[in-house]
Amino acid sequence: MGIPAKDYTKVNPDRMHDVTQNARKLSIFYTIEVELSRLIGSWVPRVSGMAEKLALSRILYEDADHANHIQIRLLELRLTEKRVDEFRQRTAPCFTTLEHVDDEVAFMAGLFRVVKPALLADYRRHIEACPPYVDEPSVRFLRQIIAEQEEHIGKGLSLLADRGITWADTAKMEAQLRDELWDLTASKGNLTDGSFVGKNPVSPPRPTWPNGVEQLPATADMPEYPGTYDGDMQRVVHDLVFSELEAAEIFALYVYEYHQCPWQFHWESARICWDEARHVELLLNVLERYGGHVGQFPAKAPGYEEFMHLQSPVERMIMVSVIAEGEVSTDTQTQHREAFRKMGDDLTAMLKDYEMADEIVHGQFGRRWAKSLAEQLDVDYDSAFKAARAALSKFKAQHPDAKGGSQIPLVRLGADEEGSKRTVNITAKKLLGYSDEEIDRLVKKSGGTTIEEKTV
Repeated sequence: MGIPAKDYTKVNPDRMHDVTQNARKLSIFYTIEVELSRLIGSWVPRVSGMAEKLALSRILYEDADHANHIQIRLLELRLTEKRVDEFRQRTAPCFTTLEHVDDEVAFMAGLFRVVKPALLADYRRHIEACPPYVDEPSVRFLRQIIAEQEEHIGKGLSLLADRGITWADTAKMEAQLRDELWDLTASKGNLTDGSFVGKNPVSPPRPTWPNGVEQLPATADMPEYPGTYDGDMQRVVHDLVFSELEAAEIFALYVYEYHQCPWQFHWESARICWDEARHVELLLNVLERYGGHVGQFPAKAPGYEEFMHLQSPVERMIMVSVIAEGEVSTDTQTQHREAFRKMGDDLTAMLKDYEMADEIVHGQFGRRWAKSLAEQLDVDYDSAFKAARAALSKFKAQHPDAKGGSQIPLVRLGADEEGSKRTVNITAKKLLGYSDEEIDRLVKKSGGTTIEEKTV
C-alpha cells in the first residue's frame, strides 16, 4: 500500500509546537474561554436588549463548550486535573475590566471588537503550528471553535451596528483593552494568577430588561387580565416569556458565581442558560402569533429576586434547580402543553413538549449538583432543602395574586401548586430520579391530579 500524501509545506517545522508547547498554549486558550464564559454570564442579566440577551446566552454556551473541549485535550496531553483546575484561577486584565465596566455598549464593543478578534487570530496562529497527524484531535475541535468565534464576532458587530454604535464611540476603552490582552508567546501567557472573573461577583439585585418593559418588583400588584380571549392569551404568553428570560439570567449567574464547582457544572449551566433562551425565542414566536408584543404588559422576576436574596449557594441551587426547575416546572410545562392541545394550538403544544424534555434535564442537573455542592461545602442537604423550601414559601406568600382571572384553559404563570389545578407528571418525576415514596408524598401534598406518559 502507498503512503497517503500530505502537503508538509503548509507547516513550518521551525514553528511547529511539541507536546509541552501545545499544552502550554492550549492552557492559555482554556483560561481565556473560561473567563469569557464567566464574563458573558455576568452580563446576560445586565444588557437591556432582548436580541443581545438571547445572542449572549448562546455565545455563553458555545464558549463554555470550547473550554470543555480544550480541557479534555489538556488531560489527554498528560496534564493533571489539579493543574487544569489551576488554569481557572487566573485571568488577563481585559476580562476584569469588562466585568466591572458600567456601560453595556462598552462591554459589547470590547468583547466583539477587541477580545474575540484577538482570540480568533491566536487560534489561527496556533492551528498553523499543529503537527500533522498526531495533533489532529486538537485541529478538529479548534476548527469548530474558529468557525463559532467568527460567528460570534459577526453577530456582535451586527448588534452594535443595529444600535448605531460607530467605530469611534468606544475607541479609548478599546485601546485600553488591547494593552490588557494576554500574550500567547509568553511562558504563562501574561496571565495573573489568583484573580479571575467572578472571584468577588457583583450581580444586580434585579435583571435589566428591554426598554419599554415596565419591570415591577415581585411584591407589586399586577394588572387585571384584559378579559378577552386574545388579550388573556397575550398576557399569559407575555408572562411566560419573562419567566423563561429570568431563568436564563439565573443560569448565566451560575456560570459567573459558582467558581468553586468543577467545569462540568459550568458547562451544563451554560447549556441550560441557552435552553432557557431558546424557550424565550419560541415563546416570542407564540406571542407574535397571538398578536402580542414585548412590553405590552408589566413583567416581574420573582425567581431572580429570590435567588439574589438567598445567601447560601446550596439553598440557592436547591430553590432554583431542584424545586422550581425539577419539581414544579415539569408539572407546569405539562399543564401548558395539555392546555394548548385543548385550544387546538398543536404547534405550541409540540414546542412545549420539547421544552418538557429540557426541563427534565434541568431537574436532573439540580438534584445531582446540589447534593454534590452540599457535600463539597460540608452542608447538610436535607436541612438546606427545608430552608430553601421555607424561604421560597415565605417569598411567594408576599406576592399578590393577579386581579381578576383568565377563563381560558391555559394555566397562567404561577400555577396553583397545592390545589386542583396541579397536575403531577409521574413519568417526569421518575425520570428525575424520584422514588415511588417521594412521588406519593408529592401527589398527596398537591391535592391535584396525575398524568403518566409513554417514554419515547
